[in-house]
Amino acid sequence: MSKNDIHVLSRSAMGIDQNHILLCKTLDLPISFYFLPGGHVEHGESVETSLLRELMEETGATFKIKRFLGCLEYSFEPEHSSICHNHEYNFIFEAESDALKSNHKIAQLEAHIELLWMPLNKLTEIDFRAEPLRDLIPKWLESDNNNSFRSVVE
Repeated sequence: MSKNDIHVLSRSAMGIDQNHILLCKTLDLPISFYFLPGGHVEHGESVETSLLRELMEETGATFKIKRFLGCLEYSFEPEHSSICHNHEYNFIFEAESDALKSNHKIAQLEAHIELLWMPLNKLTEIDFRAEPLRDLIPKWLESDNNNSFRSVVE
């Protein structure tokens, strides 16, 4: 992969439970920051399928997608050489899991991230990436974008 590649990511504004959102925190980079759970969409995979797979890999729990929230195209300058890209499309969905609630401890299945619940109103106070999502997520959660996205990838 080249740093000039464009990456397609599916992410979850997940578990909006008691006004908390599930976030990942980097553990293996020189600078720690927070981001939404999810990850890269694999070839031939829909963004919804990708999200459910990624959430299972990161949390060990099964999820259901409630609705599409929005898409953010984002370009940035990588701070360190371990970043594999600098341009991405983030498809953001609201998802939920009966197994994960904000008052439950979350299994840490991947050594490079920590999963934690964060009050939704704290997004503007932390190093949350992609930065535009700080303002977009609360706005998207208040809107009805449920019928604005369709995928025909099986």
